Amino acid sequence: MANKYKHLQTAQAEFDFHGLGILTHAQILDLADEFIGDCLASGYRLVSIITGVGLHSKNGPVVKPVIADFLANHPDVQSFSEGKFTQGGQGVFIIKLKK
Repeated sequence: MANKYKHLQTAQAEFDFHGLGILTHAQILDLADEFIGDCLASGYRLVSIITGVGLHSKNGPVVKPVIADFLANHPDVQSFSEGKFTQGGQGVFIIKLKK
């Protein structure tokens, strides 16, 4: 039996920080803010940001904590959580945007 509610759990857009090289704090925030703005302009309400878990960073996670703080304080973010295992687990934030 197919899950007729699957589309309600699927991100409409995603942004992946992998492969972008070493970014400054400001660059991370700019990219995330641009992504959220583009998603809102497109009418998307469920999106994801892939940060990874920071396993390859010498001093621990860099992007993930910056994005967590950004999302917690963003006026257009209704809620966010780490992804389920099938969505990427701890390396992904699933974000519900306000209408």
